[in-house]
Amino acid sequence: MLADKILNVLKKAIEFKSRIWVIQITDGHFKDESLIINEDSFTEPMQWMKEQYYSDEMVAQVDKLQRSEIIFLELIDTEHRIMRVK
Repeated sequence: MLADKILNVLKKAIEFKSRIWVIQITDGHFKDESLIINEDSFTEPMQWMKEQYYSDEMVAQVDKLQRSEIIFLELIDTEHRIMRVK
């Protein structure tokens, strides 16, 4: 039904705008950096990852995370720990 499709698209758009991520980046040499990313400030889902050159595969893995889930990824000789907060 068309109304269900429209509601589903709207739900996805609203949900991405409310997602918050905590990212800890470690290069293994005692240098750590932590970031809090609020997707509310972006125009498309996972835009922050695409701007940091995460692969499409990595973006898809992170996009599937539920609240309080953590994923560990390697990107350019650094470990990225990403947790979905909201």
